[in-house]
Amino acid sequence: MLNPAAPRLAHTPPAGQGGFAWRYVDLVDDTGGGVVLIWGWALPFLASPATDAPADHPVINLVVYQGGVPTFYHLQRFDPAAVRAVPGGWRFGDNLLQSEREGDGWRVRAVLDLPVAGAAGRARAELHLHGPAAFGHPGQGGPHAWSVLSTPASATFSLECPGIAPIAMVGRGYHDENHCERPLTALGIREWAWGRVAEPEAERIHYSVMGSGEPVSLDVTAWPSGRLEFGRVNTFSGEGRVGGTWGFSAPQRLQVNEQALSAGAPVDESSFYLRFPLTSPRGRGWGERVRPAAIGSRWMQPMVQLCVTGPDDGGSFLLPWFSGPRATRLARLGPWWRR
Repeated sequence: MLNPAAPRLAHTPPAGQGGFAWRYVDLVDDTGGGVVLIWGWALPFLASPATDAPADHPVINLVVYQGGVPTFYHLQRFDPAAVRAVPGGWRFGDNLLQSEREGDGWRVRAVLDLPVAGAAGRARAELHLHGPAAFGHPGQGGPHAWSVLSTPASATFSLECPGIAPIAMVGRGYHDENHCERPLTALGIREWAWGRVAEPEAERIHYSVMGSGEPVSLDVTAWPSGRLEFGRVNTFSGEGRVGGTWGFSAPQRLQVNEQALSAGAPVDESSFYLRFPLTSPRGRGWGERVRPAAIGSRWMQPMVQLCVTGPDDGGSFLLPWFSGPRATRLARLGPWWRR
């Protein structure tokens, strides 16, 4: 179900039908705010048909978190004809997304030019990450390859968008990749839990995949050199609850071996996905819970589509409410409806 594989230098879509691939970057700053950027093909949350080629479903997702809420959200599907490879990465429409190894280091450069539903202008953002190239993956085999690319890393982010003050963040960065040649629903995963916490001397990462048998759990320490130390998981337990608005919750207190973690109120929540701030006594970061079987539910998918900007910059009649700056969503509805 899960293969902690050595990184692939090139980020490419899976060759077969129904697979998925994405690269993920996040930043957490000293206040607990942060950014998540995901780009790739056939993100499972959008429930692309399993008979389609992943390359036909390119996607970008950008979220900015401040004060415990998403203050900017963007999820965009692209016409495959607008996607092309460039040195070090890709162009998705007007967006440059580069992720590449440089000697013993890894660098990410994302320059984004995004439509804002109902606004006269566009959002322009830049994210930069630089850190060690991770090494030491055991590569245990399996269809679902998870690769840490760089951490602990340094990251910066800036955003200029109509109607809000410019945003600038500096913090600890994390970069990984998921790649699979099969649909997520074919992997036998009932639920997965992932989290990363930036502690002073290293990054602590956990990943647990639960199916019909015993969970496959990883306890990983990423040292400043980029060396990954995979520890045996003797304890993986949780107490309390966060979330639950849509029937899906996560433990409020999680024990991964000797590390005690606390989850805050979710910043993203649905019937199949939770994202929440994650803290330890000496650090902070992000956590996720995913329930794959609930992704394609008939009642939830129409709600997901309300958030998606289409290839032609179009989208649902409520797109300004769910996309763009939180502070201007009500003001943008009228212009969107009159277009």
